[in-house]
Amino acid sequence: MDKEKQLELDIADTIIDRPKGFSVGRRHYYLYPITLGKLFLQKRVIDNLDLNTELLQANPYVEALRLVETKKEECCLLLTYHTLRTKREVLDNRKVTSRKENFFKAMDKEDLATLIIACLTGDKTSLIIQHLGIDEEMKRMSEVAKAKEDRNTFCFGGKSIYGTLIDAACERYKWTYDYVVWGISYTNLQLLMKDKVSSIYLTDDEMKAVHVNNTNGMIDGNNKISVMNAIHGMDWE
Repeated sequence: MDKEKQLELDIADTIIDRPKGFSVGRRHYYLYPITLGKLFLQKRVIDNLDLNTELLQANPYVEALRLVETKKEECCLLLTYHTLRTKREVLDNRKVTSRKENFFKAMDKEDLATLIIACLTGDKTSLIIQHLGIDEEMKRMSEVAKAKEDRNTFCFGGKSIYGTLIDAACERYKWTYDYVVWGISYTNLQLLMKDKVSSIYLTDDEMKAVHVNNTNGMIDGNNKISVMNAIHGMDWE
């Protein structure tokens, strides 16, 4: 399967929050989509792995195997966080420790390395953004915004993820803080916020300064035919 077809499948899995399963002995586990809260917890673990990002990109299995051999406990902790779904589970130290120790004792280094690759390379957010053209649309909007002459408007805040992401998502969708941080997957959260429908009004004089085509191929989410055409337009084979 080529990369583009695989990415189409990844997009579908992202939309439905599909977890990936694996077994350790007689027990079955799932790698659940990462939430913002789990992302911060896992960053602490990854920072302690002494990860060689260049080797991970060039030869993921070799780097994962090196990590398992030198930092097995940290690798088991990283895997544990991926297999816990809710805030209550992730912050339950007894549950985390018990599962981490079980992985440490029961898993051989080859199987653990394979799962660590999935943990370290599973975030496809940037690839999906590029594939769907969201990054180009954001550049297009930025160019249009530069032509807007609004000298009487001052903007404040937005100095951290609190204002730029969490508050913005809570305000837009009327979600709770806990849902934004622990409920929705980080990839879906990012895609929702980056691909939200926005408009910028320009005067005739401001339009003259903009060299951007005023069409964006937007899909009408309220039109069933448009949605089905978008789904059928994806390559599932």
